[in-house]
Amino acid sequence: MNTQKVQKEKEVKSNGVNQSPKLLPLAQAVKPTEESKETAEFANIQKFASKLPPTAEERIKRIEQFKALSERYNVLKEKDNDLKLFIAGNDKMTARISLENQAGFKMEIRNSNVIEKVLKTMQDELNILLADSENEVLNFEI
Repeated sequence: MNTQKVQKEKEVKSNGVNQSPKLLPLAQAVKPTEESKETAEFANIQKFASKLPPTAEERIKRIEQFKALSERYNVLKEKDNDLKLFIAGNDKMTARISLENQAGFKMEIRNSNVIEKVLKTMQDELNILLADSENEVLNFEI
């Protein structure tokens, strides 16, 4: 009875027509079936199941891959340091950025606001690349 009373109180008259507020249907919780439980358990078991040890050749290849990943990380770290030094030494008066494409076209920017935005974008992108590279190095399995 209370719900009927509340709904009648919420009815709104507009242009002489009674309109009751529209109610959204409630989503019903889906209970996992026995098959989905078994599949999830099997996936967890497979995730932690011991893998066959890699052969000597596989380990050597993985070491070479790890060396390439570590070199990439070191290069990105150096570039990050170079960019930080450039930003620290930027006097915002005489700084300039030069761009040149393969066809030999050159463009030089001296506007301090533009240079600041370009440097910010470069720093953001470099931070993303550096974080990805670091994750690859940390999660690499030989």
